[in-house]
Amino acid sequence: MYKNSITVHIKNGIHTRVAAMIVHKASELKNKYGVELYIKRIDNNNPLAISMLALISLKVKENEMIEISALDNSSKSKNAVLDLCKFINIELSTNPNSSKLDDIIQENTITYEQIFSNLPIGIIVIDIDGKVAMANKYCLKIIDKSFKYVVGKNITEIVPSSRLVDTIKGGVCQRGVTQHINDKIVITNRSPIYYNNKLLGAIGVFQDISEVIGIKELNEKFKKILEASHDLICFVDENGKISYVNPSYQKHFSIDYKDIVGKSIENISPNGLRMDVFNSKKPKENIIYSKDNLDIISTVEPIFIDNIFKGVISMSKPVDELKDLALKLKESEEKINYYKNLLDSHLPLSNSFKSIIGYNTSLKDCLVIAKKASESTSTVLIRGESGTGKEVISKAIHQNSSRKDLPFVRVNCAAIPENLLESELFGYEKGSFTGAIKRKPGKFNIADKGTIFLDEIGDLPISMQVKLLRVLQEKEFESIGGIKTQKVDVRIIAATNRNLEEMIKKGQFREDLYYRLNVLSISLPLLKNRKEDINLFVEHFIKKINLKLNKNISGIHKNALYKLQQYDWPGNIRELENIIERAINLCEGSNITCKDLPFYITNNDISENDSAHINSHNIKTLDEYEKDIITIAMKKYKTFNKAGKALGVTHRTISLKCKKYNITPDIYK
Repeated sequence: MYKNSITVHIKNGIHTRVAAMIVHKASELKNKYGVELYIKRIDNNNPLAISMLALISLKVKENEMIEISALDNSSKSKNAVLDLCKFINIELSTNPNSSKLDDIIQENTITYEQIFSNLPIGIIVIDIDGKVAMANKYCLKIIDKSFKYVVGKNITEIVPSSRLVDTIKGGVCQRGVTQHINDKIVITNRSPIYYNNKLLGAIGVFQDISEVIGIKELNEKFKKILEASHDLICFVDENGKISYVNPSYQKHFSIDYKDIVGKSIENISPNGLRMDVFNSKKPKENIIYSKDNLDIISTVEPIFIDNIFKGVISMSKPVDELKDLALKLKESEEKINYYKNLLDSHLPLSNSFKSIIGYNTSLKDCLVIAKKASESTSTVLIRGESGTGKEVISKAIHQNSSRKDLPFVRVNCAAIPENLLESELFGYEKGSFTGAIKRKPGKFNIADKGTIFLDEIGDLPISMQVKLLRVLQEKEFESIGGIKTQKVDVRIIAATNRNLEEMIKKGQFREDLYYRLNVLSISLPLLKNRKEDINLFVEHFIKKINLKLNKNISGIHKNALYKLQQYDWPGNIRELENIIERAINLCEGSNITCKDLPFYITNNDISENDSAHINSHNIKTLDEYEKDIITIAMKKYKTFNKAGKALGVTHRTISLKCKKYNITPDIYK
């Protein structure tokens, strides 16, 4: 450091005009030498950068000594220090030109006003009472007010989150403080203003950090996240005052932004979680409490930046909202699991009416009605004997409807025990009965917005018919143990092989439910009435089962096909598929022959004198006919396994029947 001491011989010392001339000269020397100059009284310890505020605050009197200095010992620093000392000792002491001095002061004043007004940072000044005295253009833009409006008003009326009044009370500078002003996040420096050791007010200098390159986009995204969040978000600054609440917070608690921002959390909620975390600096996670008769779950975290405590943030959500979300998630999981199980079980799904086999006229009439049904949302009742393809038709209707991308749920009403049927259809709530450890949605929940296929509807108990009628009429139901009515939008397709009209007469089926179901009725023909379609089914099943069993059967012998066409098919299409699968398993060549078909279809081994022949004049008991048939099968096939396959039952069944009728297999080996 280079320094030089001089005695000030200027009359009245360094007053305002002289100070202005010294500042002006120091500026010229800085431009000339590139050196910053400092000044201090001899009796002071710390030098100050030369400025009007520094020179006036020193109060240098005539004949007092001062020290002019620079930060290094370079020749430029020495020249700058000596030139300024010479200027003060010679030019100012001998000829302080008042006219020139006035011009300099005027020039500096105009320059200062222009700089103050147009600085790219916000500046606001308040007096000792907290009233706004000055504010530049940048500040007025941020707070979105005119100077005429803000001047004379208390700073907290203009900026609720302002801490300038606290700066006056504490008398301490604050630097790098984050603050919310309107919808902007700014970095603020605050400082008290003194004159002659007297506190005059405070000044705040701030900048919108969104204007900093690279931060603007981030700030905008952060703002959108806060505004769009359904969580109730609140920021409390390091001084315990609420600095921000998002729109969800304001809406939920019916509070205006201005009524809470800037308020102390100690006054708003002295015993709350935020106050606790503010004091302890430790987080509180997933705490449930009641406020305004509502259960709320909150997480409150302290905020540290560079290990410096900057406040707390609270994120809350109504418990009811979480319960609704959890319920929707659970229902979605159940639907996913349901369809996963469908895929895992490889159930064949018919995508359209093109996959339905047959040229039969009666079938074509059914498909015309089914096609029209797929274009409607009306309830459909499909009637037909077991194995005629009721489920295939129902799936085709669904796949060709506007609901094709939504759930298709099948329920066999005859296969579910009566005491479980209600829970299967409508679900149950947790704790509604012993063993109900969690909530389970019913099939109607899973089928919501889609289609539900109620197979064997004629086997539905009367008690469940009433509940189903309500779903059809009101589109609503309650689960077991539930108190909340659930709305549902489901298209119902029902199917039965029973005579519902006869059941209505006997009081076994509700008439009102029958008419609700029988809006669009489809009656499927028996396979024995579709003999012309049997060859198409056989060809289709051979291809399908070849893939399933990894076989390579190319076709069926015409004699075997003739036998199939002569049979009455009490089990309809399902029975035919089972017969073809059996034949492919037994077939030793590339074509199915008569020997691969069951004997009751080919009838090759039974003569009129055979004991299994039915004499219309001498009818035997059912057990006697069963014994005769099993005896013939064992005589031909020798083993339980082969006899069982021939008769379409398991080898265990044949074994038990042989024991029952005292049929000894050894004699046939």
